[in-house]
Amino acid sequence: MNVSEYAAQVVSRFITDITDHVFLAIERDDEAMREYMCKVNEFGLAPINTTIGRKVKEMLNLENIDESDKPKSRIIQTYTRHSITRT
Repeated sequence: MNVSEYAAQVVSRFITDITDHVFLAIERDDEAMREYMCKVNEFGLAPINTTIGRKVKEMLNLENIDESDKPKSRIIQTYTRHSITRT
């Protein structure tokens, strides 16, 4: 495996679990977590988490692969795994 192939593999692995990474980022940032909790209180947990997940896919133009029930983030129970959209 050359350097370019290795880099592509690393990035692809990150993209696969990008939704979990987004929720981890929220969880690890005090201000983002306060905002998240305010929105959860205002709109409900499922609508907030579902909308964040959909925005990840939409804004990054990703394809769905499957569902994972083993997130690293503690604020979600499942998430959709993704791949890069090929054109």
